[in-house]
Amino acid sequence: QTLDPKMPGDLVYGLGLTRPELGGSEYFAMKGLIGSSVPQVNAKEALELYRKVFLAHQKELLASCISVNLGGLGVALAKMAIAGELGLEVDLSRSARESVERDDYLLFSESQSRFVVTIDPQNQKSFEKHFGPSAALIGKVTQVPRLKIKGLNGKTIVDLSLLRLTEAYKKTFNSY
Repeated sequence: QTLDPKMPGDLVYGLGLTRPELGGSEYFAMKGLIGSSVPQVNAKEALELYRKVFLAHQKELLASCISVNLGGLGVALAKMAIAGELGLEVDLSRSARESVERDDYLLFSESQSRFVVTIDPQNQKSFEKHFGPSAALIGKVTQVPRLKIKGLNGKTIVDLSLLRLTEAYKKTFNSY
């Protein structure tokens, strides 16, 4: 499955639960911190979600998919937008989370066994039935080439052009 969103109007879902697990994260490293809440894997939950993702792929319910890992949800969303050259509008308050009440923690937590997927709205009913409560509708794909993210309080916390995101992303590879 590719990570690039395919069509404006497609729906963006978060799969899996975000916890305040930033110990050893890219975000804390950027701030000169280490942290003590390192990401933990619940093998039973992870296996169940991975099986559901595999079956959803087999059923052709997914338009795009990316795992959330280094850098967290914010980085995964940026990579998707850049790859698809399409915008994303996301509302963090809709994300499945446990004990996370800060926007930065929700964006950059490196909790394991999470995905961001996009789907054709025609597949919404089948998709939601397949995933049940482990799927959270967090946004949509847009034609406007911007990554816009609303925080937990409903205020916009990220509003960046894809051009700026792409330049920032590619800049990290200048020395390679």
